[in-house]
Amino acid sequence: MLLMNDKVDVSMVFKAVSLPKLNMSKKFWITLGVIFWLYFVVSNLPAVWGAYLLTRSGDIAMNGVSGTLWSGRASLASIKVKGVDHSLGQLTWKLNLLSFLTLKPCALIGTHMDNQEFDGVVCMRGKNGITVKDASVSFPAALVQPLLPLAISGQFALTIERLEIGELQLLGLRAKATWMDSKIYNGSNWMNLGGIGAELTDDGKKGLNAHIFDVNSPLHVDLLGNLPYPTGAAIKGSFSLPEPYFREINAGAWVSMFATQQPNDAQGNLTYAVDLNF
Repeated sequence: MLLMNDKVDVSMVFKAVSLPKLNMSKKFWITLGVIFWLYFVVSNLPAVWGAYLLTRSGDIAMNGVSGTLWSGRASLASIKVKGVDHSLGQLTWKLNLLSFLTLKPCALIGTHMDNQEFDGVVCMRGKNGITVKDASVSFPAALVQPLLPLAISGQFALTIERLEIGELQLLGLRAKATWMDSKIYNGSNWMNLGGIGAELTDDGKKGLNAHIFDVNSPLHVDLLGNLPYPTGAAIKGSFSLPEPYFREINAGAWVSMFATQQPNDAQGNLTYAVDLNF
């Protein structure tokens, strides 16, 4: 124990707490400076470089590009599907710099226009594949109208947990979909179906499984659909509806084309079984 009159060797104290010497050469400081300079240059690359990478395939077009390669926007973008251009509205992107270290570059992509939006993470998967994660999508039914034999209307929305596509083939999927204010034109009148929902998954064989159900709809729907790879389709299950609604939508003119009537349920609703293979 030190007493007040005891003398302390100050030099010994400083030796005990002295810091190690920093033996940093000029080469180290030059290398560090080059790294910072490269980071400054790369982080300020103009957005047109990113636009060039996205549009060089010819399937995507952009106008009014601004920002940087890592965080940019286009005032108007469009995508070509089966030779037809579809407007995406305003497009924004933010690249994840760390994802480039894994050779799987990812970007937070957003597109916005009236009744049509996309927000999610998109990653490159090899040379001819992509992965979409944590995405939300909404678009009017008119966008898919050319693919269907019937006229439809309403608004589609998807919440995509995971979607993997490679060589234009489905490799993985987990998502939920809704079709709100859904209507189908049966040739004589529009049928209001209310809301229809679906849980979407891959079947592990490059095909698609769907569990289709009602969401705030006068219809009670419980259907299972499968789109196997590379062709074919199957839909099985049942649906029921009140008889007044059946007459209102003139369902008798079309239900018999794909469903078989069953005994009424406990509530007196008309019940139909579906067993289709294409």
